[in-house]
Amino acid sequence: MKTQFLKAGLFALAAVAFSTAAQAGSGTSNRVSDIVSQQAQIRASVKAEEGGWDNIPAAKRQELLGKQDQLMLLIDGKQTLDELAPADQATARQTLGWIDALATEADGERKVCRRERATGTHRTTTVCRSVADMKRQRDQAQDAWRQGRQGLMPPKPPSSGMGSGG
Repeated sequence: MKTQFLKAGLFALAAVAFSTAAQAGSGTSNRVSDIVSQQAQIRASVKAEEGGWDNIPAAKRQELLGKQDQLMLLIDGKQTLDELAPADQATARQTLGWIDALATEADGERKVCRRERATGTHRTTTVCRSVADMKRQRDQAQDAWRQGRQGLMPPKPPSSGMGSGG
C-alpha cells in the first residue's frame, strides 16, 4: 500500500517536471539559461525512458534529441532569445513548440496504476491506464452526469407574462 502512495508521489513529481518543460515551449521564458535547464530535464527523462517517454517511439525520441542539439547550437552564447535574428527566433520558438507538444504527448502516454474496487465487493484489483485514457473516461463520466441531471430537472412552466390573475 505504501509503495502505491510512493509511486503516486513520483508520478506527481514527473507531472510537475513536464509542466515546467511545457512552459519552455510556451514562451514563458526568453532566458536561454532557463531553456537550457528545462531542455536538460527533458533530455534526462527521454534517455531514462521515464514519465511516458518509454511509450513514445524510439524514432521520435531520437528526433527530439536531434532537435534539442540544433536548438542548443542556435542559442549558444546568447542570454535571451531576443538576441537571435528574427528568422532564428522563429526557428527556436518553433522547435520549442514541437518539443512541448511531444512532451505533452509523452505525459498523456504515461501509465498510472491504481487499486480499484468494483461495486458490491470488497476485493480490489490493480488497473493500469494511460493518463490520456483516464482523462477521457473522466470527461465521459462528467458528460453523462450532466446529461442525467438535465433529465431530472422538472420542465419549466410556460410564462404567460401576465402576472397572476385572470
